[in-house]
Amino acid sequence: MTRANSYLSEEQIKNLKDKLLADKERILNKNSSKDQYCMDKNELFDPVDEASINAQTSQEIRFKNRENFYLKKINKTLLKIDRSEFGLCDDCDAEIGYDRLNARPTAELCINCKEEAELEENNNFFKKKSKSLGKTIQELGKR
Repeated sequence: MTRANSYLSEEQIKNLKDKLLADKERILNKNSSKDQYCMDKNELFDPVDEASINAQTSQEIRFKNRENFYLKKINKTLLKIDRSEFGLCDDCDAEIGYDRLNARPTAELCINCKEEAELEENNNFFKKKSKSLGKTIQELGKR
C-alpha cells in the first residue's frame, strides 16, 4: 500500500518545510563553530572552578546531543515530504492535523496515537525514552 498525503495544501507543506529547513540551518551553523570542551590544567585554579566547568561542559554536550537528535528527525521528516508521506501517522496512517504539525513539524504520530504511546511509556519504566538519545532504557542497556 502506498501512503500518500493529500489533505495538506502545497502552501501548508511549503510553510512547514521552510520551518524545518530554517531549524536545520540554525543547528548546522551552531554545530559548525568548534566548541572547545578541554582546558589546560593550568586554567583550572581550584576544585570549585573545575567542577563548575565540568558541569557546564556536560550540559553543553547534552544540548548538542539533543540538537543532533532533532537534526536526524528533521532529515527524516524532509525525506517524508519528498516522498509525499509527510503528515501521516506512523502507527495508524491517519492524518496528523496541521495545527499539530505547525507546532511540531517532526511529529510522527497523530495526537491519539501519541497520547496512547505516552500513557504506555509512563506506565513502563523500561520503555521510557531518553529525550536526547531517543532510545529506551532497554535499548541503551544493550550497548
